[in-house]
Amino acid sequence: MRDRIALVTGMGAISPLGRGVAALWEGLVAGRQALGPITAFDASAFRNMLAGEVKGYPAAAGGENAPDGPPLTRAARMLRDACAEAIESAGPGLDRSRTALVTGTNFGGMSAAETALLNRGARRMYSLARYAFGDAAVAVAGEFGLGGPRVNLSLSCASGTACLGAGLELIRTGKADAALCAGYDELSLFCFAGLSALRAMTPETIRPFDRRRKGTVFSEGAGAILIESEASAKRRGAAAHARLLGWSANNDAFHMTAPEKEGRGISALMRAALADAGLSPDAVDHINAHATGTPYNDSIETGAILSVFGERGRKIPVAANKSAMGHTMGAAGSLECIAAIMSLREGLIPPTVGLEEVDEACRLDHVTGTARRARIAFVMKTSYGIGGTNACVIFGRA
Repeated sequence: MRDRIALVTGMGAISPLGRGVAALWEGLVAGRQALGPITAFDASAFRNMLAGEVKGYPAAAGGENAPDGPPLTRAARMLRDACAEAIESAGPGLDRSRTALVTGTNFGGMSAAETALLNRGARRMYSLARYAFGDAAVAVAGEFGLGGPRVNLSLSCASGTACLGAGLELIRTGKADAALCAGYDELSLFCFAGLSALRAMTPETIRPFDRRRKGTVFSEGAGAILIESEASAKRRGAAAHARLLGWSANNDAFHMTAPEKEGRGISALMRAALADAGLSPDAVDHINAHATGTPYNDSIETGAILSVFGERGRKIPVAANKSAMGHTMGAAGSLECIAAIMSLREGLIPPTVGLEEVDEACRLDHVTGTARRARIAFVMKTSYGIGGTNACVIFGRA
């Protein structure tokens, strides 16, 4: 019988809080907010010029090239570096010929498409579809010799979390022994203008679950998590950070952009993930929430948590990592899953930055001020995307 669960054996992160998993975790635990004025493009026409930019990744013009392809975008380079850290941290002996690559993104390397559209005299034009979803995965698979199935997902802001579910299914069905699951995105004028048109941006700072919240702040980055079957990890003597026990994905089937205010889809999502993991709601010790800081999302998410967990839901510690690093779009689920795994491993929950006046409609056990010590056996991570795309994963202690 094939494994139903997978072990997390490697992690890599490129975030506004810094390069590497250690920088991400240290910044979250310290409650440091990594937001500042956008420098990648002129954002003066928008409601808010704040974003979480990743330092050290200049524009791709004249930069590194992918093998047999165009220059790697900032998004692709962040993805590559997160994957490199995940593979290296997983230790030697990984059978890369049996390792899948599952990537997820909202916009991919859209800055390259912008350059092509603005520079009509470019020697070569690539399609928007390839710019957004093809080149980065091709480059990563080639550089690291990943010979298993290659899957590219785009489930809006649920993309990074959904990657883990897709990777788990590849392992469960025997199509791969391991899967490198990575979400990534970069800030660009094209994506920022589109997100601004949705009126989801705050005019000030992000304040998840706060009475004064007015919207989110968008950011960029990449997160990579290597999962593998227990047999594969045992064969090469790999240590595990956590167990990936179950997952689920669905959609609200409601509207192209507007949220379904009763939270029916995300309530069903959490119940399905628990069932897949073989757990009851009483088993969950910690929830890493999507928590965008928008007026609708936070109250809808609170209602869904109470629908699934009952009044006990008010006693489960909740983390809101976007409060520190902003909404990293396709990378959000991946980076926040890494934070959830670190909380599980270290018994420490980072604080929610900027949460000073809890909205009565969002009354849960929010960790504020300083990080909180907690004994955690099982953690749930939820992600919800524009258009009602939803994903959820559940981790257990290794």
